[in-house]
Amino acid sequence: MSSSASRLVSDQGISPSESDVESRQAATYAAYERNTLTFSRLGNLEKLAEHVDMLECVMEFFPGGIVLYDKDLNMVMCNEELKRILEYPESLFASGLPNMEEIFRFNAERGEYGEGDVDELVRNKMSLVDEMTDHEYERERPNGTVVQVRGVSLPDGGFLTTYQDVTKQHQHVSQLQALLDNFPGGISLFDKDLKMVLINEQNKEMNDYAEELFKDGLPTLEEMFRYNAERGEYGEGDVEEQVSHRMELAEQKEAHTYDRKRPNGTVLEVRGVPLEGSGFLTTYRDVTELRKNQEKVVYLAHHDVLTGLPNRLLLQDRLHQSIALAKRGHLMALHSVDLDKFKPVNDVYGHAIGDELLKQVAERFNKIKRDTDTIARTGGDEFVIVQVGINDHEGAEILADRVIKTLSEPYEIGEHTIQIGVSIGVALAPLDAMDSDELFKLADAALYDCKASGRGRYKLYSNGG
Repeated sequence: MSSSASRLVSDQGISPSESDVESRQAATYAAYERNTLTFSRLGNLEKLAEHVDMLECVMEFFPGGIVLYDKDLNMVMCNEELKRILEYPESLFASGLPNMEEIFRFNAERGEYGEGDVDELVRNKMSLVDEMTDHEYERERPNGTVVQVRGVSLPDGGFLTTYQDVTKQHQHVSQLQALLDNFPGGISLFDKDLKMVLINEQNKEMNDYAEELFKDGLPTLEEMFRYNAERGEYGEGDVEEQVSHRMELAEQKEAHTYDRKRPNGTVLEVRGVPLEGSGFLTTYRDVTELRKNQEKVVYLAHHDVLTGLPNRLLLQDRLHQSIALAKRGHLMALHSVDLDKFKPVNDVYGHAIGDELLKQVAERFNKIKRDTDTIARTGGDEFVIVQVGINDHEGAEILADRVIKTLSEPYEIGEHTIQIGVSIGVALAPLDAMDSDELFKLADAALYDCKASGRGRYKLYSNGG
């Protein structure tokens, strides 16, 4: 018989030296009458010893502490890991295995349950044990160790309790929570079944998620999509179609990045990353101001600072597009426009008045142009119009005449009434040229002829001069 089995049997008052096997069996059965480790089905003590050894082996290799109490709350077995996790000294076991009350008293005396009267603490603990209900909880020990305790009542009385050191897991959770709380944006995690596992407060705030959405626990991704669709986050359309479309994309579990503009004007940068195990991590960043600033940079790179009209860079891009259309049979016109008598305005009234005049000129340009046309400022008092979608030269002449009349009307600037004139040279594509540089050259030539013949008028380029 193994030493461990002998210890168990002797603890139950059975002498292993007795020769009468049947008597020993009867004594063994009586000792385990109401214990779940009843061995009444075992044929003899040798079989009992084998099973006890087997049980002790399981207990020693159990990944945590484990202890077994009988119906009278006497400790029957425990492993070494239990002693290590709970820091039980060998002196506690000097007189054999302690009962549950002795364990409670030992813990209370060394402050495991906090401050208070030891006897009262023990009574409180024993009153809970008397209920004999299954339980699971975590207890933080005075040394900072966090122990997960699970107790299971046994059918014939007694208790089996396990203890696992979850301190590291708690540290990881705390670190993760600190990351979530301090993450510069929203973050959410979904498992392989697209069920939300976690979400931080920033995410809820950025997306205006109501607490009602989380009243029954964390929602699934489909529930999140439906919630957003019903409140108009994805614009107008059938809610179920919007949900179905987004679920199809989500189920592909591909990395993605996109901007989503919310109904309140907030722009969120959404990044989704698939994780090992088929989960999904999604982050949200408020890029509203960033996108506004980027748009401003792009705008300033393509527009005149003073008038807000397109500059040469944007003009070249629009002109190339218009010439491409002209190659497919669509007529276009390039108008080279100069303001007459603008220089005297600066000389007489100063540059501030001159700048205000240019702003008002730009406003009048915008009122007479079509959405398909482009009007750019290319110099101090020089402008260019790219006119598309005309049928013949008469379309260009109509616009040129309207520009001259509109821009020649008097301007009221402060106390001053100022009047200027306009001269325009026009070249057509594909009739005159199909190259942007050549079109500019021909339009400027027509403008030069226009100014030479008296200003305040327009002239279409003509090979005949």
